[in-house]
Amino acid sequence: MCKGDHPMASCDHLNFPHALSEGDWIDDKFLPRGTVVIINAWGLHNDPQYFTDPEPFDPDHIKGCTAPATELAVGAPEKRDHYGYGTGRRFCAGVHLADRSLFIAMAKLLWAFEILPVKNGKGTVDTDPVTGYSEGSLVCCNDFDAKFNVRSKAKEETILREFEEKKGMCDRFALSGNA
Repeated sequence: MCKGDHPMASCDHLNFPHALSEGDWIDDKFLPRGTVVIINAWGLHNDPQYFTDPEPFDPDHIKGCTAPATELAVGAPEKRDHYGYGTGRRFCAGVHLADRSLFIAMAKLLWAFEILPVKNGKGTVDTDPVTGYSEGSLVCCNDFDAKFNVRSKAKEETILREFEEKKGMCDRFALSGNA
């Protein structure tokens, strides 16, 4: 699910701009050293050459893809599962932490909660790529109402116990003085 989420709702539709360190040819056009290039990650994620039906969320798009993003990023473009971490020299230096953090967060949420949309005046959750997300360089889904039901009493007790144990864990990093 983590890998399937990136093409559907990558937070960076356009990867951050960078300049070419050397000239290169693309589609019979020469781009000289220093040319600013912006990778259209959204365009790549929605290219039917890589995903037969890219629009609906379907984790099966990347079924069987178990290699980490770091391995796929240096391989053949058609084997990439997503471009959410950028590409080339601008590939995310924190990709190991990001991948593992995303997996752990998603696994814990799915372990602990049944997550349901709330049917209200807004209707159902808008997952349309055009209307369901914010606009800008970094993209996130629009606010929506959801109900989180704890899956069991034992899981609720674990959540509350771990919350109490971790409370104050980051206090040592607090800024001293007036900020």
